[in-house]
Formats: sequence, structure tokens, C-alpha cells
Amino acid sequence: MSTSTQGRRRLASAVLVAVAVLTPALVPTATAHAAPHSAPHAAAHPAVPAAKRLNITMQAQQNSNWCWAASGNTIASWFGRDYTQNQFCDAAFNRPQGSTCGNWQAALGDVQNALDWMGINPGTYVRGYLRYSTVQKEIDADRPIETRIQWSSGGGHMHVLYGYDTSGTQVYWGDPWPSNYRYNWGDYDYYVSNNSFTWTHSLYGIGA
Repeated sequence: MSTSTQGRRRLASAVLVAVAVLTPALVPTATAHAAPHSAPHAAAHPAVPAAKRLNITMQAQQNSNWCWAASGNTIASWFGRDYTQNQFCDAAFNRPQGSTCGNWQAALGDVQNALDWMGINPGTYVRGYLRYSTVQKEIDADRPIETRIQWSSGGGHMHVLYGYDTSGTQVYWGDPWPSNYRYNWGDYDYYVSNNSFTWTHSLYGIGA
């Protein structure tokens, strides 16, 4: 989906925060990081911050346009399925299993086709980003979220949101691009929009 290395930037200026699934507003600067294997949870705080990360195994995409398949298949694996990215691709496009699937781009609606074929509730596909409270609700219910981002330089990419930490209003995401960090975290405001990318589409409620 993207050959950009911008996904590895540590610092970007966030300009949006979600006040609704589709309604942006101005926010301050935020930071993104590679997530360590044992990132610290929030410290004690009067508001009792909450934090949760799902123990996904983020897959690296096997073809240059298969960020959607790697992300979707990561979620399928989380729900106990054992398929290859090629099988996921075949299912997404209603192709015969066992055929060689092309290095095609796809939308989250195609990801839904594959999840449905695997017997997983394909969730709800919406244009725009999700409220932070919705991200929390999904992660608390053990449901990863697949997101689509738009690079500022052009082109798109897909990620898997797998955690949050309310002590800093942070989110955790998996990135399938082979040379990028597989596990990342940063401010929610940063993830919604920054100098490198903007969160444009969401697939949530998967497996509900």
C-alpha cells in the first residue's frame, strides 16, 4: 500500500482530535513511538487511568499492496483462524481458494468479505475516525480495529489498533509494512491526524 518510511517518524504535529466519528477539531502537538514489548501502564492518578493492550501478533505484509490483507489476517488470527494472507486475499475478492491472489489494493469492505468467509462477524465499516471512547470500548471487548490512513504525500495504508492508555490519551497500533516498527504507540490526537498521515476509515465491531 505504501513504500513511505513516514510511518517511522517519532514526532509530528497533530492537528485534529475526534469529537465524533466524522467531526474534527484543532489539537496540540503530539508524539508517536515504537511500542516496547512491555510498555508501562499508567501511573496511579485520581481519575484512575485505564490501559489495555491486546496480545496480537502483527503480520508483515507479504506483497507491497497487501497491508489490508496483513492487517485483516492479523485480526483473523486473533480470533483463532489460521489462514495465509493469500487465502485472505482470495476470500476478500471471492476467488477460488488455492489460486494465486494478485498484489491488489483493497478497501475495508473487501476485508469484511474475507472475515465473513472465515465465520467472523465482519463488523461495521465507516468513513472517518472513531471517538477515543469507542476505541476503548472495542479494546475492552477484545476486538482489534482495522484502520485506513491517508499519507500526506499520497497513497494509503492500513493498521490494526490494539490498545489504549488513558493516562496520556494514547493508542497502540500495529503496522504491517515490513521495514516499519511492527508495534507502535502515540497520542490519540496524533493518530487522528499529523504531518505524515490522517486516519480516514475504520472497521470496528469485528467479532461482536
